[in-house]
Parts: sequence; structure tokens; C-alpha cells
Amino acid sequence: MSTESVPTPRVCSVTDAVAVVGERHSLPIVRELLYGNRRFSEIADAVGLSRTLLSTRLRRLETAGVVERRRYSEHPPRDEYILTEAGMALLPVLAALKEWGDTYCRDGLATAEFQHRCGAVLHTRADCAACGEEIRFEDLAVVGGTHPPQLRP
Repeated sequence: MSTESVPTPRVCSVTDAVAVVGERHSLPIVRELLYGNRRFSEIADAVGLSRTLLSTRLRRLETAGVVERRRYSEHPPRDEYILTEAGMALLPVLAALKEWGDTYCRDGLATAEFQHRCGAVLHTRADCAACGEEIRFEDLAVVGGTHPPQLRP
């Protein structure tokens, strides 16, 4: 009989984030809110969801603090949805996922291109905030945290 213990799930902020926004359709809902589609019907049409499923996802995003619901009409009662600070902070994540999808899911064809205010077409890159260098895995070392992983080359 083996005495090996069963591995427990890693405590990880990525896992925590995926628990909040990783449900199917959650990030496309956030995308539509970033695009300015705030009304229920606009989001439903753009994402292609049933009213029931969209309502469920919006409630979960609201509970998680990603979305806020605001009443814009009393008669009939109608709400719109806006991104909270936490929701807006997902912009770089969505931009990176969009670029990854263009490259690895769409054979390099962009489904949409965004122009930065500098005039260039936006391309995402993860940089070190301290030195500005692009982040590469081989340049990383774990130096702390509540549950640091042991990185393997």
C-alpha cells in the first residue's frame, strides 16, 4: 500500500482570477462592456447568449465586483452595466488574450485592430514596471509571496 499523499491544489492568484472571470462568456461580456455596450440587449446580441445565461453571468460578475448595475429608467425599470475598477483592470488581460488569439487561433489575422493614441496599432507586451525590459520566463526568480512555487527550467 502506497503512503504517498494526494497532492493538494496549489494556492495561486491565477486560479483565483480564473474562478472570477474564467466562466465561459464572462470575458466576452467584459469585452462588450469595454466596447461601450452597457445595456442587457446589446450585450446579449454581441455575445450571443440567452437572456437567462447572460443574467446569470452578469449577476456573478456583479457579486465578484467586476460589474456594477445601474438603473437608467424607472418606467419601465431598466438597468445598464458598467465595469468597476476591477473590471477596467482587465483591459490589458483582454488585449493580451486578443493578440494571443490572433496569433495562435486566427493564423495571424486580427479580428480587430486598435490604434493607440500615439498613432501605432496596439500590440501588447509584458514589461517590467521597474526597468521597462520585456518579461521573459528565463529572467524570473521567485523571491517571496504567501505560497511561492518552485520554478523549474
